[in-house]
Amino acid sequence: MIEGDEVIHEVRLPVAPDEAFEMFVDPARLVRWIGISAELEPQPGGRFRFEVMPGQFCEGRYEIVDRPHRLVFTWGWTAESMGVPPGSSRVEVTFTQATTAGDATTLRLIHRGLVPSARPLHDDGWTRFLDRLTAVAADKAPGPYPTETPEEHRRWL
Repeated sequence: MIEGDEVIHEVRLPVAPDEAFEMFVDPARLVRWIGISAELEPQPGGRFRFEVMPGQFCEGRYEIVDRPHRLVFTWGWTAESMGVPPGSSRVEVTFTQATTAGDATTLRLIHRGLVPSARPLHDDGWTRFLDRLTAVAADKAPGPYPTETPEEHRRWL
């Protein structure tokens, strides 16, 4: 959902926080739910770059890597047409042990610094991909991967 100038999402994952955290920093686990390839250096100042769609890359730098509690990184797209250059926005993800019995994590993602025109696209994107993450965490098939490029999808938002 969009609240003011932030895109905010919260999901419950059926895995412990350390496992949920790994799904964001391990390239093989990341591409199970978002991206088709990934280069990750999950340490403060480390770079990340992943291909969301063929030829469409997100990239940024890790600012905070507090395993397994918090991950903060800059975010942007290499395509100028997206209007969100690499490093121009910031994503904070927290992983909290859920209060229910068993291994479960409440994941909260806040994306800040997006220009108003980019917020609906990123809200929709995080919704789609966090749904895929939830399925993967539950050891289920994540469903079909989005096939339209972000620019194509933006026309429908």
